[in-house]
Amino acid sequence: MTGASPGIIDRDPVVFEVVRSALYAICAEMKSVIMRASFSPLLSLSADLSCALLDARGHVVAQGNDIPVHLGAVPFTVRAALDAFPLQSWVAGDGVLLNDPYAGGTHLPDMSLMMPVFQKGRLIGFSLSRVHWPDVGGIAAGSSSVSDEILKEGLRIPPVKILADGRPQPDLLKVILANVRVPRDREGDFNAQIAGAARADKRLVELADRYGADALAEVMADAQEYSRRLVEGRLAALPDADVGHAETLDGDGVDPEAAPIVRVRIRKSGGRFIVDFSGSAPCVRGPINAPMAVTASAVYYTLLSFVGGGIPPNGGIYDIAEIEAPVGSVVNATFPAPVVAANTETSNRIVDILLAALAKAYPERVPAGSYGSACVYTLGGFDLRRNRPFVHYETVGGGMGANPQHDGVGGIRVHMGNTMNLPIEAIEAAIPVRFHAYQLRRGSGGVGRRRGGDSVRKSFEVLAEGVEASILGERTQSPAHGVAGGEPGERAQFIRHRAGEPPAMLGAKSGPHRLAKGDRIEMVTASGGGWGPAGDGGDAA
Repeated sequence: MTGASPGIIDRDPVVFEVVRSALYAICAEMKSVIMRASFSPLLSLSADLSCALLDARGHVVAQGNDIPVHLGAVPFTVRAALDAFPLQSWVAGDGVLLNDPYAGGTHLPDMSLMMPVFQKGRLIGFSLSRVHWPDVGGIAAGSSSVSDEILKEGLRIPPVKILADGRPQPDLLKVILANVRVPRDREGDFNAQIAGAARADKRLVELADRYGADALAEVMADAQEYSRRLVEGRLAALPDADVGHAETLDGDGVDPEAAPIVRVRIRKSGGRFIVDFSGSAPCVRGPINAPMAVTASAVYYTLLSFVGGGIPPNGGIYDIAEIEAPVGSVVNATFPAPVVAANTETSNRIVDILLAALAKAYPERVPAGSYGSACVYTLGGFDLRRNRPFVHYETVGGGMGANPQHDGVGGIRVHMGNTMNLPIEAIEAAIPVRFHAYQLRRGSGGVGRRRGGDSVRKSFEVLAEGVEASILGERTQSPAHGVAGGEPGERAQFIRHRAGEPPAMLGAKSGPHRLAKGDRIEMVTASGGGWGPAGDGGDAA
């Protein structure tokens, strides 16, 4: 870096690159440890978790190739944890747990664990993991359903010291586990987080021992400055623009008349990127309200995607995006608004709205709209075969929007979600369900020079009485938009089939539904939008 005193990136770029790459490798290793040690298929197979490393001041220096909505919210999580426990108060073996969306969290199922790393008595950084617990209590199994206040969504945990000297505080852990449906599994997932933090501690200390704590601190600082300058430089090279867009979300699951609008204006001026959500709807009664951390995550992700790949994500880029969001709105929720679907549904719709705005000035850089969702379904009940209660949480893929170079990918998690496919064989082996269909809907993507990604059809039958089911989805009303003359994708639909009754259409956010043995749920996600007019030198309909 240029300046009065050159940093390690100038003095020894080889060491800089080796250590910087090692920091990202530590995040990947943390994730691997958590997946292998966890109890939940949602973690061990679907990888619904994220890992990051922080410097000694709590700034993000590296993060895994994980879940964007988890990672963009890390600065908010750290700020809340350090407000509750100032830097000078941390000692080796401390661990702070939180999930409160109004105090640094995203939504209640996402449990964040932050632990310090010391080398020879010196604080050299922190590890942070955010792990999706499949259940944290609340009105419905899976803690992801429809309610009208956050108090009904599950156990809300502000920053608390859950670990001292590396050991869980037994009374506090007992309170937490008393509020979940399958405590043994949640304790196993929490212990996996602790194992991931222990591995990060070991690897970060090894780096400090090998290169010196001072050199490690320099790499951490220069890495953030490096990423910041890359983003600012790429922004400055693009033409300035002032664009806007607005779309309505597909209801809130509580008020049948709700059609909240998200409105955005983006001003790109030199190396500045200003995003203004003024005019967006106020908070609604249902669980689609986004805490500021979730909205900011969507903006950070869009900014990094917009300027292109190859930029290591870290705290250096977060301050570049200047975000204005009215307090008390659907994009900056206030207590006690419910928020659980903002992570999975609203965040993805925000990304598509931001991209639609940018497409008005930069169509050659922006993809068409995607299925705008993570399409969450949850199941819970009692499994007589195994004589134990069960909870199941899963996301379902859909269609990605096409871009100027490629057709959209079908059956994939997009944008703010990055979880992996959960095999139906693993689900059938674990809980009382039988799948009747799990397939791509070939040809469902929006028509264009490049065709939108195909949607997914998934259908299952419950094999036990009294199974509780909930659905959180999007785009049953608003199809994914096309770009540059491309056509929109097909819309989503959710259906309950019951013997002797006509099929019942379910809302995009609905539940908890009580199912009888033999009932079947059919989910069809939305497909992606097309890019460019069909027959214009590319793929036709």
